Amino acid sequence: MANIILKFKFIVIRLIGHFPKTDALETKYKALQSEFEEFNNFENSDDFIKYQELKVWFETKEYEKVKQELKALTFKTSPEYQTEKEFQTISKNNALKNYLQLAQTNTPKEFAEIEKTGLAQKFTELETYIKSPEYKQERKRFAKENTEEYQKEIEFIELKQNEKVKTYFNLKKSKTLQDYFQIKDSELLAKHTELKAKVESKEFTERKVYLLSTDKIEKTEQYQKLQEYNKLNKSEKITWYFKAIKTDKFKEIKKWELTFSEDFESKKLDQQKWLTKLFWGEALLNSSYSLASDSHFYTDGNNITIDKGILKITTRKEKVNGLSWNSKFGFVPKDFEYTSGIISTGNSFRQQHGRFEAKIRVATLAGIYHAFWLVGDKMLPEIDIFRKKGSDSSSLQGAFFWENGENGKSKKSINSISGLSLDSDFYILGIDWDEQKITWKINGIPFKIETNNLPKGSVYIVFSSGINGNIDESKLPATFEVDWVKCWAHKKD
Repeated sequence: MANIILKFKFIVIRLIGHFPKTDALETKYKALQSEFEEFNNFENSDDFIKYQELKVWFETKEYEKVKQELKALTFKTSPEYQTEKEFQTISKNNALKNYLQLAQTNTPKEFAEIEKTGLAQKFTELETYIKSPEYKQERKRFAKENTEEYQKEIEFIELKQNEKVKTYFNLKKSKTLQDYFQIKDSELLAKHTELKAKVESKEFTERKVYLLSTDKIEKTEQYQKLQEYNKLNKSEKITWYFKAIKTDKFKEIKKWELTFSEDFESKKLDQQKWLTKLFWGEALLNSSYSLASDSHFYTDGNNITIDKGILKITTRKEKVNGLSWNSKFGFVPKDFEYTSGIISTGNSFRQQHGRFEAKIRVATLAGIYHAFWLVGDKMLPEIDIFRKKGSDSSSLQGAFFWENGENGKSKKSINSISGLSLDSDFYILGIDWDEQKITWKINGIPFKIETNNLPKGSVYIVFSSGINGNIDESKLPATFEVDWVKCWAHKKD
């Protein structure tokens, strides 16, 4: 029943035009594979590693914390503000203002120089003497006799007219000069000088500008990190990367690990990969052979060619004598009317479970068969990924053969699909095989499933052509073309 449903779905998909074209399918797969490689490369790139580091940092919310701290950081709440305020308060002191004003002039120096001459002190002493009661009582006598005492008065009068003495006493009366000498060497002046040096320093000015600025956060390392994170987070690559994860577009690719691949790009067949005879002919005889029932002989590579990346197995009208296997008599010589070819990985590659695929095109002649099959050391079980036989040019079969334990005879399960342009178009034919089932596919669309009597061991790949009925010899040679073959194993978790 399962195979009937699958076949029905396959036919419907083909009839409604949804059956994928081989070239489009390959292009899509190659693009997806290329994108997957890019995805893996990006995961290990410096940009992505940097993004992950920044994302971890971003999630700590350090930036928000710093932002709030800087928001609270103002000039008015700073030590710098208190320093400036103290400086401004001290600077308003009138005595200090007078000091600072007079300190810019020559007056204090001039006052000190006059004081050093002693004229002002002399004048004061003479004035005190002249105005004393004793002198006033005897002045007339002193003047009449022109005594030494009177000469002091003459000297006093002269000093009184002295410009330096006048200047000295005028300055001495000055409130400004008084303030000057009061402030000079005072703690107030020392504090003012200290604060002035601070508020006028480059460091203080820069700090004040910073504290008054509204863009403090933009000047932080955290802001730069945030900008870098945001730039990466919005980048096309990061967006693409996380979209790919969200959609799980590589889900199918991630399931598989490529284990075997052949594109036939060399001009000659790779003898390290491929046998050009039946496996037991190589193992037992080191020679080609065919079955006694075959009308064709498998030549040792003479019917195998590679042209422009396409392997061709050619069946042609050609008389040849070769060995045939007869279950009763063993290997015996036989004259064959036709030749054909076979290749296998019997010596190089075997696998149990996985995906086995090949891109194939065949000549659809009645009497000619072509097959892409898997087999182990025994003849059974055998998985025919595809076989083409019969006169229907658009029909191919998927088949499974196994031993019947009851009577030793083989049993088989065969399903056919028609409506395909087998002789003009390439198709990707393959199976997916696991512990529960084997699923046959054409261009990714399943058409057959097998769940019973599954093979227990590893198998190798075989491609073969030959004669299996009456044939119009005028239409020979007939070719079986293989563009590529690939195998994958299920990745282990």
